[in-house]
Amino acid sequence: MVYKVIITAPIREEGVKLLEKETELKIFPYPPTEDALMKEISDVDALLVTTNVEKITKRLIDNAQKLKIIARHGVGYENVDVNAATKKGIWVTVTPVLSETVADHAFALILCLSRNVCKANNYMKNKKWVIRDPLIFIGNDVSNKTIGILGLGRIGSCIAERAKGFNMNILYNDIVRKKDLEEKLNLKFTSLEDLLSESDYVVISLPLTQQTIGLIGEKELKSMKRTAFLINIARGAIVDHNALVKALKESWIAGAGIDVFYKEPLPIDDPILELDNVILTPHIASNTVECRKRMAITAAEEILRVLHGEEPKYPVNKIS
Repeated sequence: MVYKVIITAPIREEGVKLLEKETELKIFPYPPTEDALMKEISDVDALLVTTNVEKITKRLIDNAQKLKIIARHGVGYENVDVNAATKKGIWVTVTPVLSETVADHAFALILCLSRNVCKANNYMKNKKWVIRDPLIFIGNDVSNKTIGILGLGRIGSCIAERAKGFNMNILYNDIVRKKDLEEKLNLKFTSLEDLLSESDYVVISLPLTQQTIGLIGEKELKSMKRTAFLINIARGAIVDHNALVKALKESWIAGAGIDVFYKEPLPIDDPILELDNVILTPHIASNTVECRKRMAITAAEEILRVLHGEEPKYPVNKIS
């Protein structure tokens, strides 16, 4: 039997080669619309969803007569109707092998904001450096500051490990208290309100759920220190975008480092693009050679496990 697999956008060749050995592949050059997928899905055995923008809806799932697994190339699965998949006996899986890489990016944003790295780079490239000024681009030390981590899952834990290396005071908030990590990493569990008001850096590493959509709005941003920075490497919709723009314009907070947005790609006329107290990156926190290789291989291996009649290693649902 030749299995059919669709990949919704290109992935690393290591994952492609694994699947090519046993399956017939169709790889879209960029994320397809629901209608474009609908034309291909009826006799497909596995679907590898590369990004978070494809909409894997109930309509699409109901039309997939042979589908056995929807494998996400990432850890977020809010664009997949998991309930519809579960009802049809279709596994939904993720690739939780990106935590270290995403945590690195969170700290890259923290360091660049704190030390004015991007502003200084632009200053140099615009050929404005004409005198050695020891007071130009004065930044802030990261070490010994307070960091508040919203969501202490795999990624949040890795962020905490890095914060410990900077000798930071680490606060966290999560729906589940992690007492083992509190002792290991010297963390303090606290309320959302106290975390926001006490932290010099607030890092969002939460999944996008009905409970976290719009979690950080005007009230929450106004409760942060005026000298604090907001870092979001999770999902854009967790933060009220209009409130964030207002907070940055009116200096409720010192700045922000944002890798994820309410709409991706971000509209070119979005007002946040005009602000100089924010660093924006185009959803690249997991974009390293090593991480993308791990993700591609993990997603491919999950597909092959299910096609071989085995249970996946990283499911988000349970098939009876």
